[in-house]
Amino acid sequence: MSSIELSVEGMTCGSCANAVRKALARVPGVGQVDVDLARGRATVTSLDDGSHLQDMLDAVADAGYKGKPVSGSPVSIGENSSSPSVKTPQRQGGCCCGR
Repeated sequence: MSSIELSVEGMTCGSCANAVRKALARVPGVGQVDVDLARGRATVTSLDDGSHLQDMLDAVADAGYKGKPVSGSPVSIGENSSSPSVKTPQRQGGCCCGR
């Protein structure tokens, strides 16, 4: 098991944090997700080697937020990838807070 901490931009309320938590929890190989709204961070524990970073970043973007690995957080990405790419959020708004 491995863990990674992501910085998540755009979360403004508990519903936003819950949307990020649900999106990350749906990524295959993810075990536990803890989202800290106040810090704008998500800690993800992977059930395997943790090589799902790009899938995690894509899930956060698909939920309408911008995620990136926190500097100093252990990152394990696929052997064929040199670095993760940040996907532009596809969805804007939709949260009860009017985000």
